[in-house]
Amino acid sequence: MKSQRRVVSTWQLISFLISSMIGVGILSMPRTVSETLNEMGWMGPIVGGLIALLPLLGMVYLSKEYPGLTFIEYSPLVLCGEKHVKWGKILCIPWFFLFFSFQFLNAGMVARGFGEVVVTAVLLETPLEAILISLFLIVLFLCMHEVDVLIRVNELLFPIMLIPVFLIPYVSLTSADWNNLLPLHLDSFESLVETGINTFSLYTGYELLMIFFGLAMPGAKIGLATWIGLVFTILSYALTAVAGIVVFGYEELQNMIWPTLELVKTATRTGWFLERLESAFLAIWVASVFTTLGNMFYSTVYGIRLLLGKSMRFQRILSFVLLIPLLYVTLLPQSIVEFFAYARYLTYYGYISTVLIPVLLAIIHWLRKKTVDETQDSKKGVT
Repeated sequence: MKSQRRVVSTWQLISFLISSMIGVGILSMPRTVSETLNEMGWMGPIVGGLIALLPLLGMVYLSKEYPGLTFIEYSPLVLCGEKHVKWGKILCIPWFFLFFSFQFLNAGMVARGFGEVVVTAVLLETPLEAILISLFLIVLFLCMHEVDVLIRVNELLFPIMLIPVFLIPYVSLTSADWNNLLPLHLDSFESLVETGINTFSLYTGYELLMIFFGLAMPGAKIGLATWIGLVFTILSYALTAVAGIVVFGYEELQNMIWPTLELVKTATRTGWFLERLESAFLAIWVASVFTTLGNMFYSTVYGIRLLLGKSMRFQRILSFVLLIPLLYVTLLPQSIVEFFAYARYLTYYGYISTVLIPVLLAIIHWLRKKTVDETQDSKKGVT
């Protein structure tokens, strides 16, 4: 079934992409990237972003070749062509399962990270389950509406998300020791690659564009939206890592669970009317987590709806049904240590559905197109 609602503009693609990628991971990122790279930890997000660039280029290429179609609709065409679409759909079942299961599990880990931050930093006496259920009910309400509502929510909240991006470097200047960035030396190239691979999880959410590129308005510049969104996110993560290192040093960062939050607390000058800057930071950060979680869960139910060719009523029912197992997945880690372990395993799982398969589909389509063009040229030559 071809997507009928092409409602997403270039600006909305940019806001959606950035909102999907920037989420709960930014709070622990300065610690994770400096674990092996030490004072050069700021390079980790850059390498992770370069890894995400390859599948993004493949997604842009496929979307331009199949305008108005989501990956659910063009994947069978790539594998088997228009003459054997049914066989293509059968061959794509494992691919679709990997994609939807990853989005579902990733949404659970995003929600769990949000809950852990809230219960350890703000609402110390509130049960974790109460926080998660409240968050899921808001996401469920979002899933009761068509996709244009989701896009407008991302567009509305995106300017609010920009505040922490500029706030964190400002805060770091008040107590920065720039000697913490020295020496500018990498111990080994292997450690850089390892950190980049682990940091790649910060960018998960970009793969949702395989659906939303197909909903882009005619004339929307999907390539431009991709470049702006990815570059902005890379700079945001790199600046946050630099801020953490120059304020605390890489050794002290290893003793912090949420170093970005601690970074905000160190502000010696909190402005003209705010006594606790971290409270304002968390209030804004909630919007970032909500868009990330909402985009992932909505894309799961919306994608299944497209795959089965169902109506909006089916999407609403499916949202209710999936909410219970999502809560179970979210509560599966028994401690924050297990949570970080699950998140790392999920990163490796995500490489298959968000990197390997999109790149393979782009290569297959390119080879098929090249073969067809060569065949047509040879026929013209004979004629």
